Formats: sequence, structure tokens, C-alpha cells
Amino acid sequence: MADDTMKRPCDGIRVIEFCTMVSGPFAGQMLADLGAEVIKVEAIGGDPMRYVRPEHKGIGALFLHVNRNKKSIGLNLKSPEAINIARALTANADVVIENFRPGVMDRLGLGYESLKAENPGLIFVSISGFGTSGPYADRAAYDHVIQGLTGIMRVSGTAGKPVPVRNIIVDKTASMSATNAILAALLQRERADGDGQRISVSLLDSFAAFSLPEMIVNHTFLEPGADTRPPVDIYHPLETSDGYVIGHIQLDAQFAAACRIFGREELIEDPRYRTMAERAIHFEQMWAEFAAPARGMTTGSIIEAANEHSLPMAPINTVEEFLEDPQGQHSRAHFVHQDPELGPIRLLGYPAALESSPARVEARAPFLAEHTEELLHELGIDDATIATYKAAGAVQ
Repeated sequence: MADDTMKRPCDGIRVIEFCTMVSGPFAGQMLADLGAEVIKVEAIGGDPMRYVRPEHKGIGALFLHVNRNKKSIGLNLKSPEAINIARALTANADVVIENFRPGVMDRLGLGYESLKAENPGLIFVSISGFGTSGPYADRAAYDHVIQGLTGIMRVSGTAGKPVPVRNIIVDKTASMSATNAILAALLQRERADGDGQRISVSLLDSFAAFSLPEMIVNHTFLEPGADTRPPVDIYHPLETSDGYVIGHIQLDAQFAAACRIFGREELIEDPRYRTMAERAIHFEQMWAEFAAPARGMTTGSIIEAANEHSLPMAPINTVEEFLEDPQGQHSRAHFVHQDPELGPIRLLGYPAALESSPARVEARAPFLAEHTEELLHELGIDDATIATYKAAGAVQ
């Protein structure tokens, strides 16, 4: 386990997050795991994600998974006093992240050009459905809307029926793209003259870059007569006597291993499967050859044999089964965090292991406006004024 005294890559970086739901908050969480001080500015009543069940003691589980290690302040951005507080918070910030519709921050007086005048080193990140320009710029976008638009549902489906990825994959991809861009901009600021910059991340562009490389191979070489290939489906779960497994067969040695594991050694010299190119043409038939013997074997026996033959294969687990998986437990892909208010809570780990400056989890996601008074005191606002702001509905 990492030493809690070790310096983290983003120690000393301050991030002000004007974000709700997943795109944006997940980026803020990754920066917080890396040591940044992330201040989440929430509307009166809070981020709607707080109220998505299951919840415990007023805080939702999904909210916990995209907002840990942050501070929360509640501001009514329709109030001039709250706008002044927001500007004061951003005046000494390194990064602002927002995922309002394009133009909203400008109308609030919190746009990049306005904040840049007081803080030229500011890195200002806008996450939106379609970016800040173009024919779709003003359209609303959600995860499954982008999945439909980019074509990924057509590839995931079978028999012509589109099937969505049932995961908030588009939003999380945009957050990871934003995090990469923020770290690049911080590096650029350090190397150059200290000036910040504006960054725009769209759900559409980030998900297209993430999901489509293998989907557009037949649309890559545009010269007439250029090579194309038929669709290749490498995803073939096998039913076992007590569950399912899935594996990967590409190399000759992998195919030979599968033939031996499933008692079909005669297929090793079958001309349909003798080379990678032939197997790619006959993938459906190849996996069908293994289906009947797999149904007579247990999942455990197949995995054991696959490991002995160095064949990449794994059980198709339920989420509950994965939580018991020894590798996931060892690598802390998930772990139990003891929180004084919520008790034991299961969290997911940071997705990379930095040897000298590891990410770490120091706090659960904040309760709504948990740090309002602390942050206002840091700005030099006294208790009497804070009480006045609260009474007026400017802060929570």
C-alpha cells in the first residue's frame, strides 16, 4: 500500500469544478486522486447525481464513485454574491472544469475570457456534447445518444438490431480525455511562459476517438480499389456446465492449445483453421467446434487447462464474482474504505500505479455544501456575512 506521506503529481494544484452527473466529475476525481485540491461548486440542492439510488445517509453510491477526495460548496449562481464568491475561488485556481451547455458560463460572467483577465495562468476546460461550434453545438447529448450517433450500437448488436453498451462509457471516456488534456496543459504552462489556455472536450469527439479505430478500417484507405476486409467477430462466449468462459484465439499456438483443451486435436490440421487468415474467415465455425465439448466441462477445469497451455481465457463473471476475484483484490481494483460517517464503503482504485508518486484515496465524496464555511473563511468572509448569504439563499 502506498505511503500516505509520498508526494503526488498534482499536489498544490487547485481545481474548481462546475460540473454535474459524470462527465466532468469523473475528471475532477482523477485529478483529486493525483493530489489536486478539487472544489466542487454545486447548485442549491446539489448535483442531481447525489440522489441516484442506492443511497446511504443522504449520499448516492454512484455519486461516491465519481466525486471522492473533493470539497463541496453550495452556490446559487443566479445570485450576484454567489458569482463574486465563484470568481474569488477561480482567481487563484489552476484549473476550471465545467460541463454546462455552451455559453452558460459566459452568461454567468464566469467564462474563460472574463476569468483569464484576473488569472492568466488559468486552464479552462469545457466538456459538452458536441463542442462549442458546429451544427449540433446547442443540442443536448447524453451517453446513449452519442453511442447511437457514432455507430457503436450497430456493431454491438446482432441480426441488424442495435444494442447499446449498458454503461456510462461515453461520459467516462470524455472525462479521461479531459484529464489527459488538463495534465498536458499544466505541463505546457510549466514549460512555456505560465499562460493558461482554453480546452474544449466533446462527448462526440472523445468517444469517436476511443471507440472507432477498429470500426473504420474499411474507411481508412480512400484510394479506389484499396484493400478491405469482411467483418471479423472475435467475441464468442462458450457455455460451460456451470457458467460461461471467453477467450482469445489468434496465434497458431493458441488455436492448437484450444483444440487440445476441448479434445478436438483433429482440427489442428483442418485447412479451414490452419492459418490466422483462414481462421479469421471461419471464426464462427471454429468457435462452434468448441461449443459442444465446453458444455460438458466446468468453468474451473477449462480455466485451469487454459492457464496450463498459456491460452488467454477467463470466466464470464457476475460483478459479485469479480469482487471475489483474487487478482482484483490483490491489485486493489476495488477496496474497502472506512469512513467515519458512512461506515465501510467499497471504492474503485485509481487505474494506474505510479511508483514514486502514487494516487490515493483520502476522503469519500463530500456531503452537499460540507465545506462551504471553510472555503468562505479562506476567502476572508466572516460568520455574520456567511449567515446573511445563507439567509438570502446565495450559499448553502
